[in-house]
Amino acid sequence: MPTPSSPFRPWFLGLVLHTVIAQATYNGVRVLISYRTLELGGSGVVLGLMTACYSLVPLFTALFIGRLVDRGYATAVLWTGTALSILPVALAALAPNLGVLLIATMCLGLGQMLTTVASQALIPQSFPASALTSKFGYLTLGVSIGQTIGLPVAGAVAGATSGSPQIVTALWFMTAVSALTLVAAVVVMLRGHTPHVSRAEAAKDARTPLSLLSIRGMKPAIFASMTTLAAVDLMTAYLPLIGQQNGLSVTTVTWLLTLRTLASVVSRLIIGVLTRKWNNLSLLWTASVLAGACIIGIPVFVEPWMLAILLATAGFCFGLTQPLTMTWVSTLSDPANRAAVLSIRLAGNRLSQVAIPSAASLLTLIAPSGIVFTIAGALLLGAGGVTLRNQYEKW
Repeated sequence: MPTPSSPFRPWFLGLVLHTVIAQATYNGVRVLISYRTLELGGSGVVLGLMTACYSLVPLFTALFIGRLVDRGYATAVLWTGTALSILPVALAALAPNLGVLLIATMCLGLGQMLTTVASQALIPQSFPASALTSKFGYLTLGVSIGQTIGLPVAGAVAGATSGSPQIVTALWFMTAVSALTLVAAVVVMLRGHTPHVSRAEAAKDARTPLSLLSIRGMKPAIFASMTTLAAVDLMTAYLPLIGQQNGLSVTTVTWLLTLRTLASVVSRLIIGVLTRKWNNLSLLWTASVLAGACIIGIPVFVEPWMLAILLATAGFCFGLTQPLTMTWVSTLSDPANRAAVLSIRLAGNRLSQVAIPSAASLLTLIAPSGIVFTIAGALLLGAGGVTLRNQYEKW
């Protein structure tokens, strides 16, 4: 049986495959749940509640999940998350009312947090520090691929017949797709057993969240990750509006967003090469600053070819930011708290995906819609600045 130190690691391929399937499920099902909400009589307010609950439940459970993983229960957490990536999809298809659909949404959000924490934590538990960025790059490549295929597949099934969209049929189809994660999870088990740590023993080495956040570099790393995730969400939500205001077709906007995703795939494929040539922090602050400048330019340079350049550049930078911040927080903490810091990073991501878009949307009531890109870009520029400063002084 291959161990974490074996040169050939089929379990890692299984982990990437698990990530692809799971992310395809999350990306496709979340949109289907929105349509299902409308079918069941939900309003725009209810849609907002569904979105918030998907992110808020993981926000409050992230640290507890990280502690379990740090005690050696990564595979158990992965299996639980896998189950909660399948059953809630079926529950959404069966949901007779909005209450049941809300429960399904919360469980699916929890499933995503469980699988994400376990998958990310298995990498620093299994590979040396010099290989972390490359391995995180492959893992986040799986995220990008899954997100790219999930929505088109779900949409194609829902719209396969003439007439109204078949949302329930599409949810059942995505249930079958998500069930494939079980096969991938079995492959991950080839990694071997991780020794468990008792609760009392783990408590001796466990550090409080505030103590972990006080580690030099932790706050700028989490800030860089938060601003990237918020920028991606704002770009996806508001580029259609910018396109509509400037006469761009739905097809053009869709291709532009797809180009952004493909650029992230490319950067994650070559991140190992880039980090061998440049320092991780230098690469991170450069990516944040360049992405921020591109996003600020989106409402200004609205010709399709200009937008293509801006989105491709920003997407390439986004692809670098996430694995680089994963490596950064992983190497800042001791092994006993490694999954905990990854969980705090993910909790920060969830918080940013709720708070920053909400604040930006409120500003559109008193300012042009382009203000959201200015905010997202300014935050990324700020993240680049604090990352750069971290190379020279404490923050």
